[in-house]
Amino acid sequence: MTDSTPQLTRLRTRMLSTAYTNADIWTRDSAYLTDQAVAALARRDPGAAETLAKSLLAPEFLNDTRILGAAVEAGIDTTGWEERREKIRAYAREAYELSPKTDPADEAGRIWASLYDHYPQIAAALADFLRAMPDTWREDLFTTSPHSPGATPQTRELPGPETAPYDPLDWEDCPACAEAQDSCRYHRGIYEGMEYQRDLITTALTDHTAMDQLQHRHAELDAQRARQATSAATSTPPPDPTTPAATA
Repeated sequence: MTDSTPQLTRLRTRMLSTAYTNADIWTRDSAYLTDQAVAALARRDPGAAETLAKSLLAPEFLNDTRILGAAVEAGIDTTGWEERREKIRAYAREAYELSPKTDPADEAGRIWASLYDHYPQIAAALADFLRAMPDTWREDLFTTSPHSPGATPQTRELPGPETAPYDPLDWEDCPACAEAQDSCRYHRGIYEGMEYQRDLITTALTDHTAMDQLQHRHAELDAQRARQATSAATSTPPPDPTTPAATA
């Protein structure tokens, strides 16, 4: 881009590139829908769209008064916004201030309380399971031996055992994400799946060798389906001459 490139073009380039390259599905959707809204404004009022783009690329300090004023002007109910903001900020503070070495007793108490609150039947079954363990449970589980879980090397850091139920539709207020103070196992799996899909699509679009192999494989599958169709057509048994349809 040059110095003469309109601010609107700069803004749309940034938003569309974000929608194309970002791995987070909500960021992609927000960037694309914002671009479409700005494009609609440009078709209706090019001057206002250019002014908006300029202000977005050189933003002023955004305070609560401006946000709440715009919400009131749009007729939006903001009564629950402050509580939700404090909740999200509390999660962020806890994640930032969390000690890397958590006390085992405290963590055990937290996990048990969360399990009891959300899944009491599982908590009861776990209590029965632990009560039925032999008196040698500590030696059986934690003695240093090739078969001891404590001696098994961890190849990678595993996510924490969330006991709160996850919310598949909400990445901000998911109880399991809040408990893990990170993405829960469900949302982390979705994120890794999107990463894999993005890498696969990027490879297919940019790697000519992979594209040739993909096209070759499609051609093989088409040929295989054609052979199966031909074989099915030729293997159809002839009609029985004794049937009424054959003698008619």
